[in-house]
Amino acid sequence: MGIFKEDLLNLGNLIDTEVEVKLGGREFGEVYPGLGFVFENGLLRIRGSRKVLFFRRPFELRAREDPGNVYTVKDHETKDFGIRLLIVSREGIDEVLKRDGFRLEGEHLCVSLFPVFRRTDIYRDIPDTFRDRIKITRYRIRDGYLSVFLTVTK
Repeated sequence: MGIFKEDLLNLGNLIDTEVEVKLGGREFGEVYPGLGFVFENGLLRIRGSRKVLFFRRPFELRAREDPGNVYTVKDHETKDFGIRLLIVSREGIDEVLKRDGFRLEGEHLCVSLFPVFRRTDIYRDIPDTFRDRIKITRYRIRDGYLSVFLTVTK
């Protein structure tokens, strides 16, 4: 991704051009501890456990991709972007929603990706002047990872 950094420094051709970033389950696990993320073609499985009396009971929340359904939040205090997934199985939704970075909008589960993206090498290579201009355009759930397509706006 050295080309990405050099093009941004030179104000090259990547302004308003999509760049694919691959995010895996390991990166998500670092940001959202206690949850496991399994990516299959078009389906995301979020696994965890909840306490029931004296025992821990496993759950698996399943959500399907909706590739164009993304969000970007920019204001004075908050910089965030993420994806909206169609909920297939609601098992464990209460446990997932207790964590920062997840919220429910109707039948969609919103997942914040900015904290996950900030841990990547690509984010560290982006010059500070361009970091606040990053916007998500779409995403795809592939086998083993999440492909996020980002652009830098003017």
